[in-house]
Amino acid sequence: MSERNKGWIAAVFIGFLWGTPWVVGTPLMEVMDSKMLVWLRYVVASITLFVILGVMSKSAVTQEYQKFSYSWDNRIDVFKTFACGFIGQALFSYFAFLSLDYITASENGVIMGLIPILILSVGFFARGARFTMLQLGAACLALAGVTMLVYVPESSSGGFNLGHVLAFLSAFAFASTAYTRADLAEKYGSISTMYHQFIFAAVGFTFVVLFYGLDFTTALQAFTSPSRILSIFILGVFISGISYLIYIYGINRVGVDGTGMALNLMPLASFALAALVLSEPFTTWKCVAIAIVVSALMIFVKAKAKAPAANPKNCIKPEVAGEM
Repeated sequence: MSERNKGWIAAVFIGFLWGTPWVVGTPLMEVMDSKMLVWLRYVVASITLFVILGVMSKSAVTQEYQKFSYSWDNRIDVFKTFACGFIGQALFSYFAFLSLDYITASENGVIMGLIPILILSVGFFARGARFTMLQLGAACLALAGVTMLVYVPESSSGGFNLGHVLAFLSAFAFASTAYTRADLAEKYGSISTMYHQFIFAAVGFTFVVLFYGLDFTTALQAFTSPSRILSIFILGVFISGISYLIYIYGINRVGVDGTGMALNLMPLASFALAALVLSEPFTTWKCVAIAIVVSALMIFVKAKAKAPAANPKNCIKPEVAGEM
């Protein structure tokens, strides 16, 4: 098998893997509060990336970047990392998990698929990024697909509800920090940047858990059955840790554009896994809605963003924007 084919396999695998967090988190939501689940996820993820960084510490890849430091001189980047960690990671996960009390995992996954559109929307106001006409059309098509999914005839949720609002807030929390996350990754490296973000996410939600008076021992419920152990392993170790190495492998062999296209499989992965694992209804209406959203996202990512040439930072780095 050629290196390029291996790269495509890696990219497609990541596209499916990053569409599964809200499905694999469902068994854990049955035994613990969503705030506790967020805390546990990022504690496990921080430990995982700490080990990965330790193994990679002497590699040429890590030596290309600056070393992140918690110093007064570096306070601006520390604050940016805190914002990316607490808002772009912890609140992103919290709102997403909380939405599962009101909507299905597949609905959540499809709304998460709108993140690339939200990122460029943030860039429009913050960095002067511009939509092309093709991207505007694709965005409208994607929203139409989501609307179809929300108002699916067979749904018992009664259409638009609080769960959809929470899912959109989750997607916006992630998108709102995408440009800052990209800037930090360019300076300190992707894995190192995510590691420090995860630390802030875990520390931040430690205080949230304490504020609400939750019992930290309830996190041990994640280890009371094989399915829950597998869920926290996939969520904290694989999705938030090892997957970045596979993602970088894919980028190195098929490029950012190819890997970005594969990430459009995320909504499809959420839908398929929710149907297979959680026995969510698999209807023609839902299939059409998913097909519309995935097709629209592929068109959106394929279209070149129109940004002022004088400032290349207006163009979001896709390899960072997609990290979950």
